[in-house]
Amino acid sequence: MSSLAEVSRFDLVERLVHWSTAIMMMTLIVTGAILYLPSLALRVGHRGLVENIHVITGLCLLGPLLLGVAGPWRKQLIKDLRRFDRWGASDFDWFRGPTRRSGLERDKFNGGQKIEAAFLGAAMVGALLTGVIMRFAPSSWITWATGATLVHDALFFAIVAAVVTHVAFALSKPDQLVSMFNGRIPRSWAKSHAGAWWSELEVSKGDVSEAGSAEPRGGSSP
Repeated sequence: MSSLAEVSRFDLVERLVHWSTAIMMMTLIVTGAILYLPSLALRVGHRGLVENIHVITGLCLLGPLLLGVAGPWRKQLIKDLRRFDRWGASDFDWFRGPTRRSGLERDKFNGGQKIEAAFLGAAMVGALLTGVIMRFAPSSWITWATGATLVHDALFFAIVAAVVTHVAFALSKPDQLVSMFNGRIPRSWAKSHAGAWWSELEVSKGDVSEAGSAEPRGGSSP
């Protein structure tokens, strides 16, 4: 597809953060399943190694995001993260059935994507905190460790459900899935599925064009 028929949706930093986090999340799900299911644990063996991989990966899980927002390359990532906190009528409208939606123009991310991002962000932090308690709490914290284990297990199943749902939606939306690899999306998709974001891009492009064509300030030569 010609680059003129596409617009930039995600920059390299956003894609690196997404895929590195996704790889670690899948590692945690696989190792967590091995540790949780006795039949799977017996098949795989090496429980100590699996547990160490799970713990180390869990401690590093927020690393890509923190690194992404900490450096000078963070501008686009920060801008998109802020979008998840902005809720409008079109986001709530998304939760209606497709035939009942009012057709309001949506932002770059719809209501479903925003609520999933909020849940996964909170679940990741919760799983990290409970995992740290389970692994490193002193023996005198037995009550805390027991509670943390119950919460950690519940979060594990909730995260698995959210990830499976996310992957299923991604596979059913090829344009959006491809954009997470190459960073670009068809203009036609932006216009029809994210009209508010498309308008924002058009305004931004207009501002740049006007700035580029403006006369330079200062006196001209006589």
